Amino acid sequence: MAVVTLHGFRTEPGRTADHMASTAEAITHLRRLGLQAVAMQPIAGSDVGTISVSVNYANNAAHAASIQQVQADSGWQDFWAKSAASAASTLVESSVFSDLDTAFQPSTDRPLGVILATQWRARPGRLADFVANVVTSVPHTERMGGLTRTMQSVIGAHPMTMLITTTFADLDAYGAYSDKLADDAQWQEFWAGAMADPSGDLIRSGVYVNISDA
Repeated sequence: MAVVTLHGFRTEPGRTADHMASTAEAITHLRRLGLQAVAMQPIAGSDVGTISVSVNYANNAAHAASIQQVQADSGWQDFWAKSAASAASTLVESSVFSDLDTAFQPSTDRPLGVILATQWRARPGRLADFVANVVTSVPHTERMGGLTRTMQSVIGAHPMTMLITTTFADLDAYGAYSDKLADDAQWQEFWAGAMADPSGDLIRSGVYVNISDA
């Protein structure tokens, strides 16, 4: 079961450049330690004003091992102390997600230039209906050019909610996808049916750009 961690930091007023520099340094350290880390900055949505660091792990055991590795690394500890003292940002989220499909493992060439993300809380007694709608939606989004991943929040800001991410190589690909979605009759029929009797409530949405170097 693949695991993803998400640590979100709100930029303090007037400290954008410092925050971005600190984030870039964090990514360098994490990748030096062998972690699959990326930094994402929202350009629209509920998380604007933050920068998030996301890390992929093969499973929970790999996640636990990496925590110990990072904690034991003197270079990381020096960086973290310096970053905390600068007070350029404030931690606002520390979440752990696992894939809805327990066999899912992300491809190493998965595009992460842009991510469209929505996070939902199933309504009481409607979890099965909500998951069924999510499963039905994926073939639609993928035939229009997105690559979708569905995850459940295990720990963090919104536990027991579902995060749906659709990834693109760049903003041009995201724009082309959005136009197709708006005009697609099959998608509109599915969406109208899902919204006629909603099984979940939207609690987060956004478009995020990868500001790492890869």
